[in-house]
Amino acid sequence: MFDRVKYKQIAKQQLKGRYLTPVLATLVTIIIIAVVFAPGAIAQKNAIKDTEIITASNNILISSSYAKMPKSRTGLISSIILYIISGALMMANIRLYIILSHTTEKLDFAVFIKGFSLWLQGFLGIVWYTIWVSLWSVLFIIPGIVKAFSYAMMFFILAEHPNVGVRKAMRMSKVMTNGYKGDLFVMTLSFIGWEILSLFTAGLLQLWLEPYQTMSFVNAYHALKDKALETGVLTLQDFEQE
Repeated sequence: MFDRVKYKQIAKQQLKGRYLTPVLATLVTIIIIAVVFAPGAIAQKNAIKDTEIITASNNILISSSYAKMPKSRTGLISSIILYIISGALMMANIRLYIILSHTTEKLDFAVFIKGFSLWLQGFLGIVWYTIWVSLWSVLFIIPGIVKAFSYAMMFFILAEHPNVGVRKAMRMSKVMTNGYKGDLFVMTLSFIGWEILSLFTAGLLQLWLEPYQTMSFVNAYHALKDKALETGVLTLQDFEQE
């Protein structure tokens, strides 16, 4: 049932002639990350433990910073601000591609900007996701990675159905990915060659790769959602307000 080749092929077709807004969104995201996160990483290098976790959300390869207990109120406030910005960027991007998947029309850049209104869902989602993946990672790295894939669809659910609560979205993600976490892992690995090639372009290739990658996983999300509805493990009511 899970056909990563098909999802990637469809993504290319969906983006054909409509790359402008996704590219601009990717560029804006990169600039914000560079301006906001780089200085913060330097200032908190002794208080932040950076762990790169393979996930199935927001471009699939996400660098997550798990902050240790802040030693000051300033450190706590800075961490909260970083999580808010991360959540807003994630939701704006995912929302853009979900809308692209539902239409054949070109989208204005305003669609991406409007996605920032989901910053609260993104912030709460990242906090809840980080807590649970971190707890599973304490056991060992493998359980942490498995749970990262298990929970990652929650961000797609929240982007398409903002009224679904974060905890409910996580439970639904676990149901949707049951039996398909390995497929998501393999699909993630299928982009590594492009990621390596991007290093030789000073990151410029990311302007093409990120839209292609995210659109592919949005298609995977739709397939998993349809399968869950078809088999009855989830219902349309589940995607309504909690």
